[in-house]
Amino acid sequence: MSLLCPRPGTVSRLAIEIRRWVTVSLLLLAAAPGRAFPPAPHHLVYGMVRDEYGTPINLPGAQVILQTATGRRLKTVISSILEPGVNYRLEVPMDAGLAGTEPYNATAMRPAMPFQLVVVINGRTNLPIELRGNFSKMGQPGKRSQMDLTLGEDTDGDGLPDAWERIVDGDISKVEPGDLRPSGLTNLQSYRAGIYPMDDSGGFQLAVSGFRDGEPLLNFLGIQGRAYSLLGSSDLSDWQPVKFRLPAEGPAAAPRSFYPATAVGPVEVQVVTAGHDPVPAFFKLTIE
Repeated sequence: MSLLCPRPGTVSRLAIEIRRWVTVSLLLLAAAPGRAFPPAPHHLVYGMVRDEYGTPINLPGAQVILQTATGRRLKTVISSILEPGVNYRLEVPMDAGLAGTEPYNATAMRPAMPFQLVVVINGRTNLPIELRGNFSKMGQPGKRSQMDLTLGEDTDGDGLPDAWERIVDGDISKVEPGDLRPSGLTNLQSYRAGIYPMDDSGGFQLAVSGFRDGEPLLNFLGIQGRAYSLLGSSDLSDWQPVKFRLPAEGPAAAPRSFYPATAVGPVEVQVVTAGHDPVPAFFKLTIE
């Protein structure tokens, strides 16, 4: 480290020049359209939008809109599976609070500003019956918040849409989210997994069908709009992500970490191990 000692009589002149340079720079930044000084990193809101039967929304033109209490709106399209449990992402510009009280552009949000998420389908605005997520980081610049939205009607407020419950029992007051079904899943688990309410013949199962090149072949029933991932373990205690390929895509298919089902039907995957890593003895299938 070096210390610069100016000659006597030059300190005040140097300070004046620095202040002048800073003032001009701030004026230039303030004059730049759509800018604040300094703009904070965006906050990412993301998640899954499902209909009243638990099916992920994937309709042309469908949007998630974030509305602030002051009338500002941010929009993003709902698409196919972007990653497990995600079919929309919305970047929310944040203001750092150093440029006054107003946002630095028409769609910026300040931390802790009230907001509402709605879903627009075919020109109709839907207010989600459920907004499930972690709100602990909401409004923090540079952070992420997962917000899963469910559309439909939930008159008893138990987290299961009425339309799904009526398939189980015409009296929805008799359908509880935690009730176990013959498949071994609860009503709520069945709903979120996309299993038909009255289908208890197979449930959510993973089976080993054989081996290819020393690696297990696993089978399960894929449900359209869901994303599936594998976990492996050698002791039923420590579970780690396992990559796999789809034999139906050919021997040169690249390994993947998840599979977004595009239809309802049986799915076969081949476990892929890296190098000389041992093949796990046990597997779990996760669904989002």
